[in-house]
Amino acid sequence: MATEVYLGKAGDRETSASRETCQLGRNLANGVFRDRLGLWGPLSRIPLKGVMGARLHICMTCKAGLPVPEGEKPMGAQLWDAISALPAPEGVEVIAVDCLSACNTGAAVALSMKGAWSYVYGRMTAENAADILAGAEAYARTTDGLVAWRERPVIFRKQSLARIPPLLDPAVEA
Repeated sequence: MATEVYLGKAGDRETSASRETCQLGRNLANGVFRDRLGLWGPLSRIPLKGVMGARLHICMTCKAGLPVPEGEKPMGAQLWDAISALPAPEGVEVIAVDCLSACNTGAAVALSMKGAWSYVYGRMTAENAADILAGAEAYARTTDGLVAWRERPVIFRKQSLARIPPLLDPAVEA
């Protein structure tokens, strides 16, 4: 991809690559990404400025390493359906994603929030939907992503795959 940005100044040579790069910059600034195939879902749902609240990511492709019978949905899509049927807790945005790379321990979900610890949980089923939302609600009430052990749903205590430190601003760390 070209790195130059076409600003439309007189005398500048405009190319299709520079027009595309300029549009990419505008789209990213607006929290929307369009590639040659159209709107790209995961980035299209994520506002890049003013991110507030928690995000519960649901892996739609999780199969837990098992084959999916013809005509049936993968476990992750079944989990999405179950969670989508329930009201999202205040301060939690539920987002479908294509893959969380927890294929052998799916169905997987992830919790993230600006400036907070993030988590990936596995071995979830549609029957866990209410507990997952309860855990997401407890997570959203924190400022740092650290929920007291006893306040976590049992499935979050036992089925955590990863805890990821918050991304900190290097200027603040110096």
